[in-house]
Amino acid sequence: MKRPFIRILTTTLSCFLIAGLAMAGCGGEGGGSQDHAEEPAESEAPDPNTEARQEYMREIAQLCEGIALAIEEGSVGTIGADVSNLKGVMEEVSTMPPRYDSSRFGFYASDFQIRADTLIAAAETGSAIEADSAMQALAITCGVCHYNCKFPADP
Repeated sequence: MKRPFIRILTTTLSCFLIAGLAMAGCGGEGGGSQDHAEEPAESEAPDPNTEARQEYMREIAQLCEGIALAIEEGSVGTIGADVSNLKGVMEEVSTMPPRYDSSRFGFYASDFQIRADTLIAAAETGSAIEADSAMQALAITCGVCHYNCKFPADP
């Protein structure tokens, strides 16, 4: 019983970490990743979607927290609607990529949708273990995206 609890707790903490990174504008220090486009000129306007993306990421974090709690309580049959909402939010977020790396952002948004579908399928089995594993995979996608998307801070 302790092992699933620790996994769910880890997932929840990961979601909060991801939300924190999103609130910090995808983290990053603007330093030398070779995969990013040129850094913006000083006179270039900041990314107009930053605040909207951050708000959506907060919503995603709240939904993930609720899903993790339901999994912990063994109520996996009730998470389908929350995961569907999660997919809808990410669908909206995918339309507003950061201007620094839209192709990578699109890949991770697509991977998120696939892993969310896997979570829905796992929930339909009624197995808390399968749902927890699928939630962990979804959280990993979130973390990898935020880790790899260390976009330069807007001026």
